[in-house]
Amino acid sequence: MLAQEQSTVLQFGQASLRLVYDAKNGWIYGDWIGVHSLNSIQKGMNTLLEWIQQTGASKYLSDNTNIVGGWNTANEWLADVWTPLAVDAGMRYVAHVLAPGIFGQMSMEALEPQINNMVTLQLFDSIEDAQHWLSEQ
Repeated sequence: MLAQEQSTVLQFGQASLRLVYDAKNGWIYGDWIGVHSLNSIQKGMNTLLEWIQQTGASKYLSDNTNIVGGWNTANEWLADVWTPLAVDAGMRYVAHVLAPGIFGQMSMEALEPQINNMVTLQLFDSIEDAQHWLSEQ
């Protein structure tokens, strides 16, 4: 079981993922930083899945404001493998803060129709708007 507030940083070469479990708000925050590969996304998302399973958190705040480039190579795996497992573990709501770059935005736009029938997903341009929406779920 994770503590009320816990965080970790997963390092993938120059890229990283910072995960924070926020028990007060009932969500897990993921701050994706740098250029990510399919491998780093799979490792990061599998760690996130473990946290969902351990905490019972039903909300995920995905922050892509610090991500560089696209990550659409992971879309099929995210839609077909990871999201069903996360839903089975209890994830219901995803607030996704879009990347500032067009390639990151296009990656999410391609993934959204593949997963929005499994989870309630909202896209945002600011972390504050995402936090506000997620806190109301």
